Amino acid sequence: MNKFFTIAILAIIIVAQSCAPKKPIHQVQQPAAARTEPPTAKDPYVPFTRDLFDKLSANNIDIKQVQFYIDQQLVLTRFLSNDQIAVKNGVIKFNNGKYVNEIIFPQYTPVICDAIEGDGLRVKAENGTNTLKFLNSKQYSPINYIFNPDKWNKDGSCEALYNGNRYTVVCPTCSTNSPNEAKLVVKQSASDNLDHQTTTIPGIKVGGNYIGNNGNNNPPH
Repeated sequence: MNKFFTIAILAIIIVAQSCAPKKPIHQVQQPAAARTEPPTAKDPYVPFTRDLFDKLSANNIDIKQVQFYIDQQLVLTRFLSNDQIAVKNGVIKFNNGKYVNEIIFPQYTPVICDAIEGDGLRVKAENGTNTLKFLNSKQYSPINYIFNPDKWNKDGSCEALYNGNRYTVVCPTCSTNSPNEAKLVVKQSASDNLDHQTTTIPGIKVGGNYIGNNGNNNPPH
């Protein structure tokens, strides 16, 4: 009897537990990791413009002391005959049964001004007399100094004289593949210095003597 009673009690408890409302199971959702965009680096180069050229002239700064850069890649190529294989500049490649002399100016090649002309600058990237012309004129480029070949062909290609030879010029990094998209640029810091002028006032003493005159740099009493 007691055993039957015990079994009955256990059965009642089991039924009661099965009928009782169950607690909902909560899944804690981890917050999504915040996305951080990498900081955008400021372009350290700015175009060298006619306005900057005029500022250099107004401040009596020698333009030949300014460090310039060519903002695009320029590639000069010419085909060689067998008796022209020995060359001074560039790399020799064998292309479609022909020898090709190739001279590459990588993007942002540092150059210096070799000569100032009425319609632009001639710059060089190596010792010697080899130069490239960058044009600044009211008709074609009134603001920037853009690459100016020595000859434009009817098919849109262009040529430049380098090391006494005529080369075809292409610009692999230019959006239009036209070499005159390449221009001269300078470092941002150099451009900022042209716009920043600092004047130190020496001061003046009673009697009209300026501090610094006659070697006297002591503060006024």
